[in-house]
Amino acid sequence: MAWQVSLPELEDRLQCPICLEVFKETLMLQCGHSYCKGCLVSLSCHLDAELRCPVCRQAVDGSSSPPNVSLARVIEALRLPGDPEPKVCVHHRNPLSLFCEKDQELICGLCGLLGSHQHHPVTPASSCMKEELAALISELKQEQKVIELIPKLVNNWTRIVNESDVFSWVIRREFQELHHLVDEEKARCLEGIGGHTRGLVASLVMQLEQAQGTWERLARAECVLEQFGNEDHHEFIRKFHSMASR
Repeated sequence: MAWQVSLPELEDRLQCPICLEVFKETLMLQCGHSYCKGCLVSLSCHLDAELRCPVCRQAVDGSSSPPNVSLARVIEALRLPGDPEPKVCVHHRNPLSLFCEKDQELICGLCGLLGSHQHHPVTPASSCMKEELAALISELKQEQKVIELIPKLVNNWTRIVNESDVFSWVIRREFQELHHLVDEEKARCLEGIGGHTRGLVASLVMQLEQAQGTWERLARAECVLEQFGNEDHHEFIRKFHSMASR
């Protein structure tokens, strides 16, 4: 015969409707619904009116509820050895199976039905914890994605530093070559200007020397002419033709 439900699903169906934990000392009411003995005792103590089944709301007698032996055997067969006992409520001695979302604390089923947490939004503790754990795992996975980028970032950093060193070396070399070319061009320009200047100065010196010689000859000629002009009339006429040709 094939099983219709899995073991986790079967465990969910073996939970007490009050404390939402697996039945403990199971009692069965006249309506057929089963509850933990502690849950029924606590519920009876806190109710002034007649006891009604929390599931079907049928009036029942909690004092004459027999133990559900078959269900207890099934639970015992499913229980693993060494399962830790759940923490219990200090007020009702029931397992802390619910989480009060308003007060942010663990409560038992009776605290949610009759106690100070009545009408507060509650969720099964295991479900709430699993949701928080799933959220934490999701956050960790997101963080892991960032951490996985570290080797890539390190490689990028190394590549950028190496490329920067290469570019710096190329730029320094290019500028050294440019400085060398500029120095050569500067020396060539200075040499050209110097040679041109020396040529102009030499030409001016030569022209100056020629002008100086011409000036000296003119000065001597002027002196001779002044002396010639002082000769008497007959001597002036005699010497004039030879002096003019000179």
